[in-house]
Amino acid sequence: MSSLPEFPSIPAALSHWAQRRPDAVAFTFVQAGGAIEQVTYAQLEENALRVALSLRESTRPGDRALLILPPGLDFLTAFLGCLHSGVVAVPLYPPRPGARLDRIESVVRSCQPAHAVTTDLFVEQLTAFFGGNATASMRIHPFKSLLHDEPGSAGVAAVRPGPGGEDLAFLQYTSGSTGQPKGVMVSHRNLVQNEEAIAEGFGIRPDDTVLSWLPMYHDMGLIGTALLPVYRGIPSVLLDTFAFVHDPMLWPLAVDRFGATCSGGPNFAYQLLVERYDRARLTDIDLSRWRIAFNGAEPVRAETMRDFATCYGVHGFDRDAFFPCYGLAEATLFVAGAEPGTGYRSRQVSRRELERGRLVELPEETSEAGTSLVSSGRPARHTEIVIRGGDDDRVLPDGEIGEICVRGPGVAQGYWDDATATRQTFHADVPGREGRYLRTGDLGFTWQGELYPVSRSKDLLIVAGRNFYPHDVETVALTACADLRGGAAAAFQPDPDAPPVTLVAEVARASLARLRDPAAAAAVRTEVLRAVGVECDLQLAEVVLVYPGSLPKTSSGKIRRSETRARHLTGRLRVLGHSENPQPRPAPPTADQLDALHRRDRDTRRQLVRQLLAALVSAAGQQLTVQDWSRPLAALGLDSLRTATVKVRCEQQLGRSLDSRLFTSDRSLEEIAEAVVVLTGQPPEPAQPEPTTGSPDRVAPATDGQVQMQFYDEFHPQDTANNLTSAVRLSRGYDPDLLRAAVSAAVARHPALRTVLGSPGSGTQIVRDSPQLDWSQVALTDIDESVDSFLREVADRRFCLTEGPLVRAAAVLTPETTVFMLVCHHAIVDHWSLRVIFMEILAELPGVRLGGELPATDRGDYVQRQRWLSASTDDESARRRLTALAERWHPLRDHLLFPAVRTGGTPGRNPAATIDFEVDGADRLYQRAQLRGHTPFVSLVAAYLRALHRTTGEQRIVIGTPHHGRDDWRFADTVGYLVNMLPLAGRFEGEERPEQIEDRSRAELRDALADADLPFARLVKALSPERHGQTPLFQATFTFQQSTDGLLDDGFSIPSSGCRQRLGEVEVSVVDVPPRDVAFTVSLYGTRHADRLTFRLVYQRERIDAATAARIVAEFQSALKEIASPGPAPAVEEAGR
Repeated sequence: MSSLPEFPSIPAALSHWAQRRPDAVAFTFVQAGGAIEQVTYAQLEENALRVALSLRESTRPGDRALLILPPGLDFLTAFLGCLHSGVVAVPLYPPRPGARLDRIESVVRSCQPAHAVTTDLFVEQLTAFFGGNATASMRIHPFKSLLHDEPGSAGVAAVRPGPGGEDLAFLQYTSGSTGQPKGVMVSHRNLVQNEEAIAEGFGIRPDDTVLSWLPMYHDMGLIGTALLPVYRGIPSVLLDTFAFVHDPMLWPLAVDRFGATCSGGPNFAYQLLVERYDRARLTDIDLSRWRIAFNGAEPVRAETMRDFATCYGVHGFDRDAFFPCYGLAEATLFVAGAEPGTGYRSRQVSRRELERGRLVELPEETSEAGTSLVSSGRPARHTEIVIRGGDDDRVLPDGEIGEICVRGPGVAQGYWDDATATRQTFHADVPGREGRYLRTGDLGFTWQGELYPVSRSKDLLIVAGRNFYPHDVETVALTACADLRGGAAAAFQPDPDAPPVTLVAEVARASLARLRDPAAAAAVRTEVLRAVGVECDLQLAEVVLVYPGSLPKTSSGKIRRSETRARHLTGRLRVLGHSENPQPRPAPPTADQLDALHRRDRDTRRQLVRQLLAALVSAAGQQLTVQDWSRPLAALGLDSLRTATVKVRCEQQLGRSLDSRLFTSDRSLEEIAEAVVVLTGQPPEPAQPEPTTGSPDRVAPATDGQVQMQFYDEFHPQDTANNLTSAVRLSRGYDPDLLRAAVSAAVARHPALRTVLGSPGSGTQIVRDSPQLDWSQVALTDIDESVDSFLREVADRRFCLTEGPLVRAAAVLTPETTVFMLVCHHAIVDHWSLRVIFMEILAELPGVRLGGELPATDRGDYVQRQRWLSASTDDESARRRLTALAERWHPLRDHLLFPAVRTGGTPGRNPAATIDFEVDGADRLYQRAQLRGHTPFVSLVAAYLRALHRTTGEQRIVIGTPHHGRDDWRFADTVGYLVNMLPLAGRFEGEERPEQIEDRSRAELRDALADADLPFARLVKALSPERHGQTPLFQATFTFQQSTDGLLDDGFSIPSSGCRQRLGEVEVSVVDVPPRDVAFTVSLYGTRHADRLTFRLVYQRERIDAATAARIVAEFQSALKEIASPGPAPAVEEAGR
């Protein structure tokens, strides 16, 4: 290597080669479609200088510039331009769907960049995203705007002399697999010293060709495969990273095509090539020139390299080409590597002894469970590696495991603007050694001068005094089941101070559809539990199956275990629908423990109340962490129905009523617990008489909502807007008598389904003793077009509210399938009740298994509930609250959102039209809502209000949304019509940030929930608005369906979702029977289905036209996008400025 020149900086090296070999091709970039783009050393130098001159015009040396560009020559040019100009480059992933926007935001806040360089396509997107998160002085440049006029001699002189060795070259932001991003300060001296070390370690020769698919935003891709060729003056071929991810076979094909001699990546990439091996595509390729196949950035697996050599050896790959290496961003990149041309060395050690922190090598023939540890070779030149451990942090001898510590010229200067972390990581003392060492955070040992990394120390699993290495657990799990995606698992302890271990694993895409079946998912989980138990002697507490691509990764492709843990604990992983959690939920206190609670001391009451709340919140879908106790229920992702469920279950357990406002306010869970502790210190309320079933008097007051519906039906005698319909297709032919019996049993079981209303004006409802059912059926040899007309006819028949029955069912029967439909009048059931009834009927059918218990709907009597509600809303307190509420809404009592003039003439009806659409990015919306401390419903309401404002131009917008009406614990599970409409107002004055609209919507919703028990019809009566042929106060509604039981996919609530679900032996798919009529001018219905939001807009087509409805949808989608990427725009540097 001594014959090759050494340079003080990368720009100096580039200038040297541009003068010596101006026309030689420096880089060949292979685009995603296969097209080739090339650049010579002279062209690369010239373009880099043009960028440097542009940056020099508006920056000072040391300013930071984000480089947010797709992989390719533009990125490399921009980076080299920064190095020339003295501007500190900050390379980051470009924003794209599902990309790391959270990472970009944290980096911007950390380094306060003066510039961001991107493409024309991304300027608008980045401008919208950065907004208030960026500094006011940050300017966004399209890359092409930086290509200054030809530099000329004066321009070149302007960027001479080059940077000094101690000057910062770039910030390498890295989270690794265990933490939040931190900016590693890499100097120009660090960079060139590490390039020298890599060139020497790899044994780079002048005739070598480097080929890389690695992202340039990561240290291995940037330093090891992009800058190394610049430094050493050898050609490099760059593949599009995203093309490789889409088709990994492009890598070996390119190695053959370009005759590459040096190429590599993390272990997962080799594993991917093993899994995707396609011999037919690789016919006649020659990999014999591939002499350096480096493998690093994550634990190197002997099994992976063995399998790779077996597959690709037939194509000329030499197993001695493997070059295991070790490095990290804090050491610039390269720390240690194998001897070139010798392949890899591994040691088989006892897994049991490794768990105890000891190394015991196993003989070749042994039955004991072992694990292979691969050598990462010897330290790079001028680099020292020590293993520090023991109580006194001494240097450990060969064969003892401790923390890997490094000293050498590649060790970076520290973390940007983080002196504490810099001291802790870069300034470690080692007894008996001079100087400061870098603490890598990795565990390992040395043997005969070679380094053997074992694991990240922060990731180490400690159970019962034994050390378990997560990658061992992950490897065993992934090897045990072909349905799991290779290299995509994370083992961790949810509570660092507690022993249970959780494993999260991505399922293979090919197995995704099959694993939606709960039985299939359970079989995978059982196999993983068994394998880890046998191979590792570790009992996993939880196995979570998630969708492909769900696990967060570093820029080098390593799984970020700590971030995975955080997302798991906060419910932000895309969990496969039927991957059940084998970890038992926290158990609530027993009845004996809660008996006579007021006689116990405060500490005991606090312990029992906290135990009860933890169990109830867990049952509602949120496992609590210590930090969660300081957050309100909304910030834990619990919507109003889940919150009400927690409240009523708490009341049922305690046998006393609790104030709803305690749970719907911004109080933290800890504050809720303390309030309940205080309440339980008082004697319990006098026992209320239990609701009675089978009372001889089955006449009860009608609810105000029922009276309102009866008035609507009288006023619109041809209308069917209040017909609620639910239909599914079952993958089995059923006996019609069996279906009819299941429906009849539900009618007999629920008084609401036997209810009719009294004559108009009587204000009564009557529950009949004898069940009645309107049943229709048709038998066909196969499903054809006649099915739709049959279902349509049944669904669109008017009900007679006074005669009944107000429920009907229909079935289409074929030998192989059954279509079943249930139709109820809204006056007797709400959407929650219809869903429960439907599940009860399905559960009666042979072969159907719901995978859980149905709600206990026999707790509260329907008639008794109506009598109680009538009494409770007539007391003095309710009247005072109603008066105050009417005063608040009085200024909007005659508000009209849409013109009162009808555009059609269908008498007695409000004919409906629909628009179905979906919105991607549900995870992002939910995550952002949780970070802001409210539910996703608040964001959706804010988006809908803004959409209506932008469509109509109205400054004041009022919408209605249904409240479940299940706040009273005695009637929380009652089937019937319990909902109450709540008005929500939006106020718009000029352009406002999405957060402002969300905050107002959140406050509006909180106030509305405080009076949710006051019937909307009474508010309208108190307001006495003008009658204009439309619903008073609001003409637009929003309903978001989200269940709490997890039994039936929420996609079934929006028929256009195409939802299908396997329930035991039967596949159930939704059948769409669109509504014929609609009561409100515009009604938006939505739910979350898989990883997207599914919506249906239903509108009165004779009151607004299709263009107006389409604009509402477009504005809603736009508003949701704004909410997901909030912020005003900073200054944008346009091309040519």
